[in-house]
Amino acid sequence: MMKSVLAIDIGGTFIKYGLIHENYRISNKGKVKTPNTTTEDFLNELKSLYDSYKEEIRGIAISAPGRISEEGVMLTAGILEYLEGFNLAQELSEVCDGISVTVENDGKAAALCEATIGSGKDYPNSVALIFGTGIGGGVIINKEILRGCYLIAGEFSPLFTNYEVGNYDCFATLYSTIRVVNKAKEITHEDDLNGERMMALYREKSYSELNDYLDACFFAIAKFCYNIDCLYNPDVICIGGGISADPLFVEKIKENIDVIYEEAFVFRKPKVEVCMYQNDSNLLGAYCRFIKMKGE
Repeated sequence: MMKSVLAIDIGGTFIKYGLIHENYRISNKGKVKTPNTTTEDFLNELKSLYDSYKEEIRGIAISAPGRISEEGVMLTAGILEYLEGFNLAQELSEVCDGISVTVENDGKAAALCEATIGSGKDYPNSVALIFGTGIGGGVIINKEILRGCYLIAGEFSPLFTNYEVGNYDCFATLYSTIRVVNKAKEITHEDDLNGERMMALYREKSYSELNDYLDACFFAIAKFCYNIDCLYNPDVICIGGGISADPLFVEKIKENIDVIYEEAFVFRKPKVEVCMYQNDSNLLGAYCRFIKMKGE
């Protein structure tokens, strides 16, 4: 039996990990705190994970934030600024007995996961739109990741959604999960509100102002799906992130897509589906990238 791959998803707060076996089965899932100090501390944390499983694995597959070269160099690294310019693939391989290491951007990893085994697997072209602290994602064309000349293709967070002079709001500023939940906290005065609770209040119609606000968000996200459809014209747009675990989130986006189709000048109605693998998509996408790179 072929050895498994240690998949690692690097976040600003936690490093999630798991062993991925043939047929994309995950075992031994866990998480550790992300070091916020130095590259040495960071490497030591990853090496400790390797040491725990080195007899069972044939490689390490990583998803991480930022612009990442195909060679695994962290050109940027989100809030983990100490990793900028760091050749993560090479440095980690060197301290882990020369084992094969691949590194992929987290949004692109999620897109690759959905395109390979998830909601986009039956189509050649797909887009993943992942709602979280920002709005990440990726564009898949003929089952390959579109990267762009500066490796930012599919980075949806900084796209402008208002074209008035003097307005610099971007998509994530207005519609990322963290931004929407923070606004919901202001409306409800519930300081410990999270996305799950927010959607429950919406469903219960507990606050008319909250429902009006979220309805406007759903409409805006539906419009953005039309923009994606005109830019890339994918077969399907896969929507993910923790908040998409509530089926009502994607249902409301679809409802607004229907409304826009009847009222606006558009070519067609974009096909939208929820991401199949949710919180595991980054780990599985990193694994998909590994087996592509190794020709398995």
